[in-house]
Amino acid sequence: MRLFLTICFVALTSVISLAQSTERRAKSAVYSASSEWQRVTLRPTSRLTTNSSGVSPSTATTSPVVQPVDRLEPTVASSSAPASPDFRPAFIGDFATSRNGWRSGNKGDYNYQVSMGRYNIRKLNVNTTQVAFSAVELPTDINLNRADIFTIKVDVLADSGQVPTGGLLFGVQDSLNYCAFTLNAKGEVSVSRVINGQATSDYLSGRYIVPGVAVEKNRDRLMIKRSGEILRFYINAQEIRTSPYSLKVFPGNGIGLMASGYWTSFQKLSVTLGP
Repeated sequence: MRLFLTICFVALTSVISLAQSTERRAKSAVYSASSEWQRVTLRPTSRLTTNSSGVSPSTATTSPVVQPVDRLEPTVASSSAPASPDFRPAFIGDFATSRNGWRSGNKGDYNYQVSMGRYNIRKLNVNTTQVAFSAVELPTDINLNRADIFTIKVDVLADSGQVPTGGLLFGVQDSLNYCAFTLNAKGEVSVSRVINGQATSDYLSGRYIVPGVAVEKNRDRLMIKRSGEILRFYINAQEIRTSPYSLKVFPGNGIGLMASGYWTSFQKLSVTLGP
């Protein structure tokens, strides 16, 4: 009887010990599952990649959430420079190369040459009555008829001791339709508008008159300024006596140069929009 009781006691003790061991393991599993680390939820991301040193990141990261926005239309900027509040489209005749398409070589009674920052026009036939004419189209972002404000200027040079004979062409469509601001050998000035080869009465019919300002030998600067519906004309920064003029529609949108002397050279040609 005593042996039976001893066997029962040992068996009961083993059962209780096994139950307690099972309970401890269960409690351990429950504790791990309920820890704060386990409750952190990460957003799924794309497959991990190696960093710049070739080592894969050891921890996952979440991708930033990008809010949708309206797509912006691209801004059309001028070819000469990036758009900005202070940007003024400009055409520069640097005369370093003939890239703008200026006339070159022997054409008719004149020789045309772009060289060393100058555009030289030399008369080949001293008895000619023809006038040298060279013009190019302005860029599309410079429209002389639409621009409310613009400035055109150029330096005109002649042989030593001579008044330059030539000047600016503007609003050029072709050799028969254009506007001109020119000097002659007497130091007189002409402002003209030519349509189909004939000077109109808009700007003194192309007649040469005394400008009322000093005209220099060898070099003079011609300048034209538009402000609204008014055109002003200057020689060496002085406004000529017949200026200003009421604006008339230009035949085209070209810029050019005209000369009739034995040798005439042009420098620093520019067309600029804005004040």
